[in-house]
Amino acid sequence: MGLGELWPLEGGGTLRVREEEPWVYLEAVRPEDGRGLYKVWCLGAEGEFLLGTLVPRENRLHLERRVAKRTLQEAGAWPLTGGKAVMVYPFTDKGDSPEVWHSEAHPEKFCADPVVRACLQGAEGLLSREKNGVRQLAAPFLLCKPILLNTLFCLAQVRSWQGRRYLVWSFDRQGRPILPTF
Repeated sequence: MGLGELWPLEGGGTLRVREEEPWVYLEAVRPEDGRGLYKVWCLGAEGEFLLGTLVPRENRLHLERRVAKRTLQEAGAWPLTGGKAVMVYPFTDKGDSPEVWHSEAHPEKFCADPVVRACLQGAEGLLSREKNGVRQLAAPFLLCKPILLNTLFCLAQVRSWQGRRYLVWSFDRQGRPILPTF
């Protein structure tokens, strides 16, 4: 891809960025650990942008994309503040790993309350899982960023996963929030 700025990826690897108006050329590289399928996000002060899925190439995981600078700006991911690589699908059996989370494309389906559903509509970067009949939704938790579901903040638990902190809410099958157990 050529020279450009090199950024570390949260979760391992690097993100090379080269700006060439009106485009931004991005190349993500991560060591191949054989543990699962990884996706890469570009991070900005106001949001994040899903770059794509890393694929095997020369004993490493690799992704190259050309994205319109305006697209990154609209997502709040430009100017760039970093990047992250997140395992979205582990190659191990679910029984071997109790912390299996998946990227959630439709977080609004988790809660029956219309106000909460509206807050979740279009939200990106959230993770979900089902555990013992309870549906859980996790949102990245950063002290310097607004909380996605501030109306349900008191029902969240702070959990760490793959080196990042998340606010985790639990819901029953009818979409009602469940009180956390500590």
